[in-house]
Amino acid sequence: MKKLLLFISVTIAISACAPVYVPNMRNSPLFRKAGEFQGSVQFGNGLDAQAAVAVTNHIGIIGNYSFADHTNFDTNNNPNNDDDYHKHKLLEGGLGYYENDGNWCFEVYAGYGKGEGSSYADYEFWGTQSARSTGKFERYFIQPGFGYNKKIFHFSIIPRISVVNFTEFSSDAVATPLYLGNDPKVFIEPAFMGRVNLMDNHMFFCFQAGFAVPAATSVYFEYRTFQLSTGIGFRIGGWRPDATTETAK
Repeated sequence: MKKLLLFISVTIAISACAPVYVPNMRNSPLFRKAGEFQGSVQFGNGLDAQAAVAVTNHIGIIGNYSFADHTNFDTNNNPNNDDDYHKHKLLEGGLGYYENDGNWCFEVYAGYGKGEGSSYADYEFWGTQSARSTGKFERYFIQPGFGYNKKIFHFSIIPRISVVNFTEFSSDAVATPLYLGNDPKVFIEPAFMGRVNLMDNHMFFCFQAGFAVPAATSVYFEYRTFQLSTGIGFRIGGWRPDATTETAK
């Protein structure tokens, strides 16, 4: 219980900044064969809902939705409460290939999504004036994954690369939105994911830790560096605990 409370406290502390770009948690299904469907809900950076389906023995589809709304904003512009104002949402999908060799799994997914983030901060295009700003962006990603499947525990190392392209910024400081769209930023977003299987492999407890760093030194928007989450999910079809390597492929 003490470790759980410590984890929650650290997560809240890390979530207490006000970025416009918040990387979502990585969706690494580690499929074994066709017909498997997974869904999960995780909490940490907000709400992360994930779904994945194995279309064939080697092709999978993933879908992600991320959302948070922390709008405890002081209308008197108290600088001590600036970091309390944050909202974000992201919806994306991806298509990928997976391969198994016994308990080991390799996968790679590529996808696209759209998102939006709001924060209270200084941005260079508004000068030195602090204001509530909202940015809309597109994101392209490629996500390899290297995992290990066992009856009780699964884990995956996920070195995701994302290209984030903000297309619009609007702010309380000006009446006209600022349109960008020509300066995408590349982020390196590795993570570690673990799952503890329950109920004869039909449910699982999941946890994840990751971070994001820009490939370039100059980034004109605020972003969240560290990500932590924990949650629960379910699995139907596909791999069964007593499956052999041959039947899993």
